[in-house]
Amino acid sequence: MNIPKAIERFNKLDEGILQTIRSADVYALHIIANLRGQEVDKNLIKTIITSNKISLLTLFSCAYNDQERKLLEKHTQLRNIGSQILLATYTAFELYLIEKFKEYYRHFHKSVKSNVVEASLEEFSYRSLEDIKKIYKNILGIYLAQFEMDEIFIDDKSSFRPSITWKGIKMIEKARHDIAHKGECIEYKITIIPDAWYPFDFIRRWVALFDANFDMMIYKGGSTILFKSYNKRVKEVETSKKKH
Repeated sequence: MNIPKAIERFNKLDEGILQTIRSADVYALHIIANLRGQEVDKNLIKTIITSNKISLLTLFSCAYNDQERKLLEKHTQLRNIGSQILLATYTAFELYLIEKFKEYYRHFHKSVKSNVVEASLEEFSYRSLEDIKKIYKNILGIYLAQFEMDEIFIDDKSSFRPSITWKGIKMIEKARHDIAHKGECIEYKITIIPDAWYPFDFIRRWVALFDANFDMMIYKGGSTILFKSYNKRVKEVETSKKKH
């Protein structure tokens, strides 16, 4: 079977989300220009469209002053766009985890007939992040919650300020659940485009690091600094369980 790698599928979804973010960026430029009584920067918009770049209004909360943020809290269009970006981000992330699990499972069972492997993959539950976390641990021996990024970008003006990587993932999962079932984020506040950009950038970095580090270990038997720190945390978790 010629099945696309999980990272390839994620990257396609990632590019689609990024295009939505660029569209939101252009929209935000028009809104802010109107609030500031300025002409919209047409050259910047042209650059965003032709060069696949994004403006500071998407990258940094500090590009908006407090009064603008307050006014934009009432601007449902930006909030709705941001919510859809976050929803798509989490969906792409969960799909990546499922496809990556299947990819590794097939690798570990490559001596087994493919139809048997595919049938067994259908028996696992992928309904929630907790289900996925459990099968990674129980079947692959991978502890998702112990894989930490070496650096997390924190913006003091954003409510997305996770202290550790897994907390950030859980925050995004909760926000996705709120949007899907209640129509908006309850705890995580989306007002401006950076509020959607931070979780998006966080997830794409996590996926890139996880994919590279675990591929190195599983396919090549190698190790990395991040993987060594991951192993240390796993041992600490296992030691703690034995004590209790």
